[in-house]
Amino acid sequence: MTLLQPGEKRSLSDFISGPRLRVQVTHDLSQADVSVFGLNGDRQLRDDRYFVFYNQLRSPSGEVSLQLDGARATFELDLQALPAGVERLMFVISHDDSPMSRLGQLRLSVQDPQGSERATVLLGGSQFTAERAVMIAELYRHGGGWRLGSVAQGFQGGLDSLLGYFGGQVASEATPASTPAPAGAPPPTTSPAAPSPAASAAQTGQGSSVAEFLRRSAEQDRPGDVFELESSKMLEVKVRGRVWSKLGAMVAYRGQLEFKRSSTLGDLVGGLRSGGGMGALLGAAMRIGSGEMGPLVSIQGQGVCYLADQGKEIAIIRLQGDTLNVNGNDLLAFEDTVTHEITMQRSVAGMVSGGLFSVQVRGHGMVAILSHGKPLTLRVTPNEPVFTDPNATIAWSEHLRPDLRVSQDLRSMLGRGGGETLQMAFQGDGFVVVQPYEESPAMENVPRH
Repeated sequence: MTLLQPGEKRSLSDFISGPRLRVQVTHDLSQADVSVFGLNGDRQLRDDRYFVFYNQLRSPSGEVSLQLDGARATFELDLQALPAGVERLMFVISHDDSPMSRLGQLRLSVQDPQGSERATVLLGGSQFTAERAVMIAELYRHGGGWRLGSVAQGFQGGLDSLLGYFGGQVASEATPASTPAPAGAPPPTTSPAAPSPAASAAQTGQGSSVAEFLRRSAEQDRPGDVFELESSKMLEVKVRGRVWSKLGAMVAYRGQLEFKRSSTLGDLVGGLRSGGGMGALLGAAMRIGSGEMGPLVSIQGQGVCYLADQGKEIAIIRLQGDTLNVNGNDLLAFEDTVTHEITMQRSVAGMVSGGLFSVQVRGHGMVAILSHGKPLTLRVTPNEPVFTDPNATIAWSEHLRPDLRVSQDLRSMLGRGGGETLQMAFQGDGFVVVQPYEESPAMENVPRH
């Protein structure tokens, strides 16, 4: 049995051998509704008969059927029988009143026709806040077959918002449309506006989580988008112009692509411009030389490139006008539409360590970050600052300005103390993400004469 992480996509043939399968959703949120949308290639519901829910338990020819039993919803699927106009099945849960933060646990189980579980997607209430609808997972056509993707994207507006987002008719009561359009009908001249996703960390001031990052990316992740997770440790990048990646991250590619190593001069000037002075400039040069922040590579042309880094886990973040600070060593790739700037931390500890390097990414577009193992997101509040090991710190929210501190404990200097010599101190309102692994301290790699 395979557990899919948020944002991960796998070939359905890895689990199920034929076109028939069962998808079962169990949860503990009272009076919540589970349903499925049959969407076209533009992620639009062109035939309301392929919206299968409590008031419409079957698609026109029974390709999709739903059986409800309390907090368990079971879908019987025959993918081969679906018309060509239905290219994606999106499984969702919604509630009229209660937010998904009250959800204890949700389990989506992909099973063979006999009911043997082959793959799962797990969600919990701690991943959500005020959202009243969540896209759990999806099945979609890809390369002549089908793929399974974990989505975990929430919307505050509930089922009506999702129905409108997918182009369905929002009525006063949820009933099937009386005159449905054929599955292959052309799209309307105007698309309905998408509902606002759950507020970001910058908007709420309450911090965010890695799961929220992945939910935002999964909402827009579709065939044709630039980034897609082939597995939790492999990123597929569809290059149609230019993208940026970490040096040495390319493992394979096809098509006409050109790889150009960017100059580090701009990074050094950026460090100086950020207010670090000459000490920050020297620190930046030392960090680049020691390998903590390798130069970026521009990938240009037309083709597909596969990126990975030392078997680390990959998370896709879709920036929607947001700003995020990422440890330089943990930034894998980003779209050309995303602006970036090298930033430095000013402190005596910064001089000792050669200046702590991070990359601030902002704007609109996809960003891929790295983590050794499953990351942990810690909330930061004005009354509860968070202290982390710099070598285990991956990212932090926009408005946090961490200080790098040196322990004054002589035992720590002699290696006999219980704490770390260098610590990052986060104070304010936001979040910080750490990994269960310490990268090699950058100064260990600096040549000594």
